[in-house]
Amino acid sequence: MRKMFLGITIIALCASCNTHHERANQENNLEQKANPISDPDLFVGKHKAKAMILGVFHFDNPGLDSYKPKFPFNILEKKRQEELEILLNQIAEYKPTKILVEWSRIRDDSVANERYIKYLNGTFSIDDKRNEVYQLGFKLAKKMGHKRIYCSDASAEWFGVELDWDNYDVEAYLKSKGQYEKSTRYDFQSFYAWSDSLKTVQTLTEHLAMLNSPKNRLKDHQAYLTELILEGAGDNYVGADAVAKWYRRNLRIFANAYDFADFDSEERLLLIYGSGHVWQLRQLFMDSPDFEYVELNEYLTK
Repeated sequence: MRKMFLGITIIALCASCNTHHERANQENNLEQKANPISDPDLFVGKHKAKAMILGVFHFDNPGLDSYKPKFPFNILEKKRQEELEILLNQIAEYKPTKILVEWSRIRDDSVANERYIKYLNGTFSIDDKRNEVYQLGFKLAKKMGHKRIYCSDASAEWFGVELDWDNYDVEAYLKSKGQYEKSTRYDFQSFYAWSDSLKTVQTLTEHLAMLNSPKNRLKDHQAYLTELILEGAGDNYVGADAVAKWYRRNLRIFANAYDFADFDSEERLLLIYGSGHVWQLRQLFMDSPDFEYVELNEYLTK
């Protein structure tokens, strides 16, 4: 009898626990229905804008990056102009509503748009101008019937350690800290040279499709997190601060894009930037609740 009574007691307790658990679930469901904002899948905005980034190599390279291009490319050649027209038609299928270019918003926007209006009126020629802002930005904006372009770049001031930069020997410094071998175990320079060489044998569309593949963009971005990040760790953190400066610039670019977007309309932003910006800007757009990110190669590899 004692065992039977104990069994009945356990069954009753279990039934009571199950009832309590079911009641708690019902209360949670009712609370979620009463407060739909608690649903993690809920998008709280009225519209979701689209964003796409066209990562490019600089047609008129100013030589400001660590890798200096070694292989010639002339966008003004007849063959390249024909390839450019094909590329523009492919990207036009995205139907961008605003085109954002890699010129300073504060310093260049008014001058750029003065030139763009003159270009539309036929009083400003870009026939001798190699820069991708003209060859891609101006031409695509005209093709889409846009009244203006949007300069969206922003500088990021240096806020790290101050060194005697003219006499700073990074290799000697890394070796003195025992960081040289670790910081150079990946050969990014060969990767850059290989990519640079392909533009001489690929069409413009083929080259930009290769350049903008997410795997290649991640590989390029990883240089910041291997080579550069280590420099000065445990000392002056010059590498980490340099990476932070780069991140800060891209955050400012994203802030400009966010400011330009009209969320009361079906906005379709197109950013034309050096390919090194793509991975981080892409991540910011993907993480934002207000943008749907569109991969460029959906249009270049059809």
